[in-house]
Amino acid sequence: MKVLKWLAYFSAGTGAILILIGVISALTLKHRLDAIYIASYSLGANSFLLITTVILLFIHLSHHKKE
Repeated sequence: MKVLKWLAYFSAGTGAILILIGVISALTLKHRLDAIYIASYSLGANSFLLITTVILLFIHLSHHKKE
């Protein structure tokens, strides 16, 4: 479970970085990471944050089954 928790934290951090890059790109109107549209950052961040939610939900539900 510890590895899954670290994977969830890594995924959340990656999602947060993509959101930050998207906001900076929207404010400066410069494209980074070869993304033409600003929505590309949101889609990538959404995927990583969804992975984080699923992993943390799995960890939470597996702890409740043990009790």
